[in-house]
Amino acid sequence: MRPPSFSGAEGPLAAKEFQKVTETILTVTHIVLAEWVDLMDIQLIDTARIWWAAEKTHLERLILWETFIERFNKNYFPQSARDKLLHRFVELKQGGRLVDEYEAEFSSLSRYAPHLVTYPTIRRHQFQKGLDKYIRFALAGRALATHDAVLDAACEIESVQRNLKTHM
Repeated sequence: MRPPSFSGAEGPLAAKEFQKVTETILTVTHIVLAEWVDLMDIQLIDTARIWWAAEKTHLERLILWETFIERFNKNYFPQSARDKLLHRFVELKQGGRLVDEYEAEFSSLSRYAPHLVTYPTIRRHQFQKGLDKYIRFALAGRALATHDAVLDAACEIESVQRNLKTHM
């Protein structure tokens, strides 16, 4: 498995994805945790490599992974970026897209708002409130307890609506 590289120019979402993919690869390849930071020297390129070289000079040797991640996030995935993603999630709307496209973005952004998706009823409500009006209206009165149930029903409603439009 070839781990991804990160230059620092890709933006906060790419930084978080880089971190997740790297941690997954290092875990499944059974690389010792103590070696993870050293492997970053291979993966960081361009501006990120320069940043890390300067950052390391301020740290004692045997840098813990937690220390690397703390410094990495402070620089490439700061709280302001996390706040923007949380806001984007809270304000997310289907906006005429396919339900599946809306659900994909909902799921992707939901990791930045764990307090809004941990409990099934809150997750269901958050998803449902972003659906297009005609779908929310069609869902009214249905006792759907989970996100998956709402997703299935929304896809069904969308399919019926599209079939009606093509047969008119």
